[in-house]
Amino acid sequence: MTDSASYDPLASVQAAGPPGTISFIYGLPDPASFPVEDLRRAAGEVLRQRPELALQYGPEQGYGPLIDFVRARLARKEGLAVERPQIMLSGGSAQALDHICTLLTRPGDIVLVEAPTYHETLQLFRDHGLRPLQVDTDDGGLQLDALAGRLAELARRGERARLLYVIPNFQNPSGITLAANRRQPLWELAERYDLLVVEDDVYRDLAYQGQVPPSLYAWDQRRPEGSGPGRTLRIGSFSKILAPALRLGWLLGPPGVIERLVGSGLRAMSGGVNPLVSNILAEYCSQGLLEPHIEGLRALYSERRDAMLDSLALHMPPGTSWTRPGGGFFVWLGLPLPLRAAEVAGRARDARLLIPVGDPFFAEEPAGQYLRLAFSYVTPAKIRDGIAILGQVLGEMMADN
Repeated sequence: MTDSASYDPLASVQAAGPPGTISFIYGLPDPASFPVEDLRRAAGEVLRQRPELALQYGPEQGYGPLIDFVRARLARKEGLAVERPQIMLSGGSAQALDHICTLLTRPGDIVLVEAPTYHETLQLFRDHGLRPLQVDTDDGGLQLDALAGRLAELARRGERARLLYVIPNFQNPSGITLAANRRQPLWELAERYDLLVVEDDVYRDLAYQGQVPPSLYAWDQRRPEGSGPGRTLRIGSFSKILAPALRLGWLLGPPGVIERLVGSGLRAMSGGVNPLVSNILAEYCSQGLLEPHIEGLRALYSERRDAMLDSLALHMPPGTSWTRPGGGFFVWLGLPLPLRAAEVAGRARDARLLIPVGDPFFAEEPAGQYLRLAFSYVTPAKIRDGIAILGQVLGEMMADN
């Protein structure tokens, strides 16, 4: 972890908010956590030892040594045996998801999503002409009865969903983790309805307590012999655990799907995924630097998570609810009736506190009662100050009603 004094705060003014404000808007990694010196040294080694490789077009699947590092890490951390035909590198999670939509869906296809889910993913689906429909969640994540009901309803109408998109761990925006005992039944529902599952698992490594349940992809790997080629695509990323500007992640999936994606026109034209960055990350990871760095991130962000949860318990009026994430960057706050999120956000803005309303995180009609609080980019002191302001705003609005 590097010293924050080496960073220009003006470079991050958008995420931090205008001077004199506190912002819970952006779920970004703290720039002070970027391993600048380690990445600089790794880049120097790469450009000194193998510039002709690092600066050239790369293989469509991605840089082999980095792929093998990810495979070895999955085996070590999760007991997953991932062979080369089951993995590819991607230009971050967004490119992976866009690539899936381009090749595996058609305009008009139905995509099932959690309610709530990441709002920019909804925008990406709509850009592809897809129809996102939502499935209710609770403190254990996606409700299986609601999912089964939605799938059965579609079947009765002679329709089917093409994809199920889930963020199973420390979800954006809710912070909720899909319960371990729901994962195999979810996979079985996908099998029954011939549903392709896209598992956006970019927050898995940012766990601050307990064990993260086995992935949906892991259940897919355990399917009975002869039951088909698998139906889960799992997305991972270096954005949250190193730096977003690296624009590098990976995708796991059935060999046939990975082969189709790797053999696409996009891959043929692009000359590989960020060959220079891939070489640098392979060098960085080969030096054993990634795991200590992630441990530092867990300490940094868990302190901020705890500051937010403690402050919410201290300042929120009766009737307010919030999630208690075991990791990730977000807390999801439910407002007491009759308060409305848009009005609360406006009053908070007047008090120099910036909070996004939860409405854009719903694929269908929003409830209008939720706020997303991002704690990753805010110091514990400012978190405490911001939640105190929010508590005062809510108290005043409740008194007005």
